[in-house]
Amino acid sequence: MNIHSRDGESELTCLIPQLERLARILAPSPEAAEDLAQEALMQVWRRLRAGGGIVDLRPYLMTVLRNAARKPAQERQSEELTERNAGTVPAHQLIRLACEDVKRALARLPEEQRELLAPLLAEGLSYGELARRFDLPAGTVMSRLSRARERLCRDLDLPRGRAVSTLLDELDANAPPLPGPAPPPRPGTN
Repeated sequence: MNIHSRDGESELTCLIPQLERLARILAPSPEAAEDLAQEALMQVWRRLRAGGGIVDLRPYLMTVLRNAARKPAQERQSEELTERNAGTVPAHQLIRLACEDVKRALARLPEEQRELLAPLLAEGLSYGELARRFDLPAGTVMSRLSRARERLCRDLDLPRGRAVSTLLDELDANAPPLPGPAPPPRPGTN
């Protein structure tokens, strides 16, 4: 099956984490790994945009990366990223990726924090209601939730004091409306 521009760009986006992992193995530094991954993505993206079919995108992309890693840095062609040659990721894919990041960060929380955070987010319970439900002192609830928020912000690379929900709110604000009825607002947003 030949992969062309539209399908390839979508699949290319999904392969970025695997590409970055391999780049970190091949490169001598994190900065060099980022450059290698970017170079491989640009080369494959240009081929897809030019209409060049690729039979199996993953192995092709990884081969391009390995070949780029073999070249000395000064030989690598550096192309300035412009609006004309920049790939675009549809907003709904960015939202999906952000949601996946949030879900993974929530799953990494200690159970005692996660079990308090889930009803807080889903049901909008107060600290007092959570304390009664879990038979804990209110101070314990507040400190566990504070540690959970702090860890989520750190894991999601959000500035201190910025709510995790603002990550999704920003993406929602920039996304085109989806067809169909509007989704209900998230708790705590107006």
